[in-house]
Amino acid sequence: MKLVLDTSALVRIVERRLDVGQLLEHELYVPAAVLEELRLLAARQKKARVALDVLQLLRPKIYEKGGPADKAVLESAKELGAVLVTGDAALAEKARRLGIPVAKFHKGQLAIY
Repeated sequence: MKLVLDTSALVRIVERRLDVGQLLEHELYVPAAVLEELRLLAARQKKARVALDVLQLLRPKIYEKGGPADKAVLESAKELGAVLVTGDAALAEKARRLGIPVAKFHKGQLAIY
């Protein structure tokens, strides 16, 4: 399954010390805008720095989609026919309205809603 990861999902993995092994069974994508947002956050937040380290372990494909990160993840998921992985409730709702499947971590496991 194709998954597009957003910034909130990556930070949540760090905050909750979630097992990223379950993500490795999937084709992972991160829009360039999310990578840029994480790099900016990493300048002042340790969680974002660790999230960048997690990204190196996951080795996702960087999807060349710039602009605001929320817009980039929605467009990327739509274009790729992928599931959006997010911890942002408002973004998840917007994705659902656009017909994009959404996944989040529930009790440490990735669940699609």
